[in-house]
Amino acid sequence: MPGSNRPPAPGLEDVAAYLDMPAERRDLAKAQALLLAQTAGKVALELPMSADVDDFRRVLAMGARP
Repeated sequence: MPGSNRPPAPGLEDVAAYLDMPAERRDLAKAQALLLAQTAGKVALELPMSADVDDFRRVLAMGARP
């Protein structure tokens, strides 16, 4: 937003840069977060509009299991 004093949002590669962990572990955490985000998106598209948060949680938990 023009005139805003907020710094720009970090890129995906910088999101977890502040965490004190090995790069390999950080990459694994990012991959898991991406998988969860994709699963949540899929669940949100499949649930009916009348679904509530408990329905979302139940279906998300089932979809996130290996």
